[in-house]
Amino acid sequence: MKTGLKGEIEVFIDGWHWDEPSEQLAFELGKFLFSFISYLEEQKLSDKTVKTHVENIRFIGLFEMSYGFRDEFDPENLEDGPNYEYEYDRKVSNSKYAIKAYEATWRKLDKFIKSGEYEGYLAKIEGRLMAESKG
Repeated sequence: MKTGLKGEIEVFIDGWHWDEPSEQLAFELGKFLFSFISYLEEQKLSDKTVKTHVENIRFIGLFEMSYGFRDEFDPENLEDGPNYEYEYDRKVSNSKYAIKAYEATWRKLDKFIKSGEYEGYLAKIEGRLMAESKG
């Protein structure tokens, strides 16, 4: 069983990669999305809302890795969403409520990136990973 933050991220991104370079890209994306989850957990949102966003974040990561066609991760890759709505509708749910929730997660993610707030949250995640690797 994987432990620590690194292990949590590895479990989160399981199924998003197919070789070593894609695994590294998926880990960078996962690390960033974990910073977004940390941000959401600090907002005054209900547990149910946070849970819904986290579920959607998993799909955002999966779809970005499957359909994004990128060699490197940059937070700006995720700006101006929602993206992958067709894939979400076809592979996850075509419920109007589910699609609206997915779009809401993308809007929050876009705001998180464009505001620059991600930098502090990402630095905390990277700091935890660094401390974990030394300890």
